[in-house]
Amino acid sequence: MSGVSASTLVIFIASILVAAGVAGTLVTTVGDISSSAETRGDAITETIDADIELLNDGGGSNFYVEDGAGNSEITFYVRNTGSTALLQDSGEIDVLLNGGFVASADLTIASMNGDDDGVWAEGEVLEFVVSLDRELDSSGNRLTVSTSGTERSLEFNAD
Repeated sequence: MSGVSASTLVIFIASILVAAGVAGTLVTTVGDISSSAETRGDAITETIDADIELLNDGGGSNFYVEDGAGNSEITFYVRNTGSTALLQDSGEIDVLLNGGFVASADLTIASMNGDDDGVWAEGEVLEFVVSLDRELDSSGNRLTVSTSGTERSLEFNAD
């Protein structure tokens, strides 16, 4: 009878050790998933709070201007329509023209409020001027502005 009790005790102890190992693994995995979900939720909240609107329609006499010497300039306006202030820095705002990144040396950003403190407040309009050392094709051009997870695009003709 003592032989049955000893083997049962060994199996019971082995079962407890396996259960403890599985429980430890589950606790670690659940903790990692919880942390990941919290980080992702914070990123989604930041993206939801940030929103912009392009105010141009791609037309107008001052939107796209060629100087006749092979250079051109695009002037457009963007409003911060989100519920949070954004950075007004050209390193934080990406501008793409026909799929190519516009370098910050070719991009001028100015506040229409005359307030160039580096903060793009809610409702504030910024003027963007892109200076190009080439002229664009007459049709099928695409301008994209993105910041803090939000992006807006505009298709225009360079007439």
